[in-house]
Parts: sequence; structure tokens; C-alpha cells
Amino acid sequence: AVVLVVSPKDSKQLLCRPEVKGVEFFVANDIEEFKSYGRLKEALGVLIIPPGNVNVLDQLWELIKDKAKWVHSFFAGVDSLAAFTKKHLLNNSIPLTNGRGAFSSSLAEYAMTTILHFNKQIPRIMANTQDAKWDKFVMDTVKGKTMGLVGFGDIARACARLAKAFGMKVIALRRSPEKGTQGLADKVVGFASRMEVFSSADFVVSVLPGTEETKNFCGEKEFSAMKSSAVFINIGRGVTVDEDALHKVLKEKKILGAALDVFWKEPLPKESPLWGLENILITAHNADFTTDYAELGWKVWVENYNALVEGKPMATPVQKAAGY
Repeated sequence: AVVLVVSPKDSKQLLCRPEVKGVEFFVANDIEEFKSYGRLKEALGVLIIPPGNVNVLDQLWELIKDKAKWVHSFFAGVDSLAAFTKKHLLNNSIPLTNGRGAFSSSLAEYAMTTILHFNKQIPRIMANTQDAKWDKFVMDTVKGKTMGLVGFGDIARACARLAKAFGMKVIALRRSPEKGTQGLADKVVGFASRMEVFSSADFVVSVLPGTEETKNFCGEKEFSAMKSSAVFINIGRGVTVDEDALHKVLKEKKILGAALDVFWKEPLPKESPLWGLENILITAHNADFTTDYAELGWKVWVENYNALVEGKPMATPVQKAAGY
């Protein structure tokens, strides 16, 4: 079987490429190189490894669509494939799968780390240490506090498990609340009741995918509803947050703080007013960029490949119409 990999050839993710019996990988990042490949028309499927050039997908698919049976995104987020999916995959049964689940535990750890950073006043502790200041302040706890999860996919479930281990309450906001939370949340509400989550949570953790429906989902109204002692954390997609509205509440100290790993524009421009705020933590979309990042991503790909060739349901299917 031939699998076409859309990726720069020097991508570190390729170093962990597994040996799969009967599979030949062809890696390229421009359409001319793909065209030069002798077995192009035999392709079983396509794998996109960011920062692979998604703009080649349109032409590539036209060349292989008669035989190709599958498209996989190494990342969990498939928003960059939205136009391609709508044009080529929406009205057929060809599965689109993603790296869902591979990076959930590391993202949940990041969320808990940022929660503890604000809860335990880590900056104050660090300053006291540097200043040789014996400051016997009252230490807060997260036990009994409420984590509000905006979105309830695999990452949110990993966050909920950690929150429960710390004795926290969990309220979940999801598009289809009737699906429940497998007992991981104390309460689940639908999108129409989003304000309940923002107003009641001590820590709001957004894990929303980037879709038309979720653009600026967390905005002025939502931030205004939060407690002054609350913290906002985004480990989903940058486009889901109105960064101007968030900057305003942080600058005016209307909420305690924020931690952001994702942004509208990445890298976050140096002129962004978010840089330099004293009550924000900024990471470079690397909360899940762990030492075993590539191995975990390939493991999910192999699970889906095995499912495809064995005629079983795909391991991590994307709801193509919903975009996640």
C-alpha cells in the first residue's frame, strides 16, 4: 500500500515513522514532486503532518481520488483542512481521521499546571525567594473549586480526570449535552447555557475546535460573566477566543489571570498587547510538544491504518460536517 505524506522532508515527526508491513511512504511538500512519483495513482491515502503544505491537497486529491480511501491529520485540529474537506470529503464515505487522544494527557497536565500556578501564587513565591522575604501568606487550594470545560472532547475528558483527582468539581459545556460526560462531570449544559459555565467556574478551560461556529466563542460577554477570582485557559484553538476582549479584562484585572497556548495568529506577533501582561502565561502552541509527541501521533495513525485494512470502524473519525 502507498501512503502519501504531506510534510517537509526535514520534519522531526518523520524520524519516528514506523515500519509497517506492506506500506510504502512517499514524503513531499509540493505538487510537482508528488506528480513525479511513479506509484502516485496507487495511493491508499494521505497523511498531513503540520507544517505540511495543505494547499497541495486539492490538486493531489484530484490525481488520486479514484483509488484513495482515507485522509489522516497528524494533529487533532483539522480546521486547516476545512476547505479541502468541504470540497472533496463531505459528500462521500471516505473517512477523515485525526490525532485525537494522542496529546490529551499532556494538555491536561498543562491545564492543571497553570491552574496551580495561579492558585498557589507561584510568581509571589518566586519573588519572595529572590528577595529573601519570609511571607507567610494564606495558601489556597484547588480542592472544592470548579473547573468549567468549554467543549467536551478527548482533551476535556483528560482534564476532568485530573480535576477530579484534585477534588475539584467539574461543569461541562458541550454542543450535544444529551451525550453526557461518562460520569466525569458533575453537570453538563448545552451551548445555549454557556454563561452558567463562565459565571460558576473558578477555572474556565477552553478546548473547543476551530470551526465557523466557535470563532470568538469566548468573548466580551463570556469574560464579563466570570468571577474576578477566576482564570481563563485556552488549549483548544486560538480562533475561539476574542483576544481583544480577553486583553481588556486582564488589563483591567476583571479576572485573576489567563493561560494561552494557542492564538489567532501564530507565532503571536510581538506587537500583540497580550505580551507583557503580568497576569498571563503564554506558551508557543507547545503544551503538547512532548518528547514522545511524534511516537504518540504515529501510534494513532497505525491504529487507523489497521482499522482501514481490516474493515473495522476507524479509531479516531472526524465528524466531517462539524469539523472535529
